[in-house]
Amino acid sequence: MEEKKEFNVDEGLKKLEEINRKLAAKETSLEEALELYKEGTLLAAKCKEHLEGVEKELQILNE
Repeated sequence: MEEKKEFNVDEGLKKLEEINRKLAAKETSLEEALELYKEGTLLAAKCKEHLEGVEKELQILNE
């Protein structure tokens, strides 16, 4: 059985910064920019979901 790799939000945020730099440089083709945008959107949603989960855990611990 394959182990599910836990999402690392720090790595996700670093990847988002890299994507942002590439898009801001305006040296990418339209196709590459579209792929980077899609990847960034999915990654941002995953980071948000992870952080919301952590926030809920902290709220439970503080009750």
